[in-house]
Amino acid sequence: MLYGKWPSTIHLYPFFIKELQEALPQKDFQKIQSKIQIVPNENNPFLALDDVGNRFDFARGPHSHGCSSTKAIDWFEIDEPSYFD
Repeated sequence: MLYGKWPSTIHLYPFFIKELQEALPQKDFQKIQSKIQIVPNENNPFLALDDVGNRFDFARGPHSHGCSSTKAIDWFEIDEPSYFD
């Protein structure tokens, strides 16, 4: 929302990538990977980047640029995972 588009790359903890692979049907995980590169990163696991140099670090907390009703699962065209944290 900050840049008016979705990132092309997101860094995540390796264990979280594994959890996504286990929680989502394989076809849904493949849909995610077709739209965004998932990079394992222990040191900066909440960094989102795009192809033109924009970056947002979710570890710094949510931004205050309004609220969006668009959900990532809608953009990825997948079902919500059936697990709870």
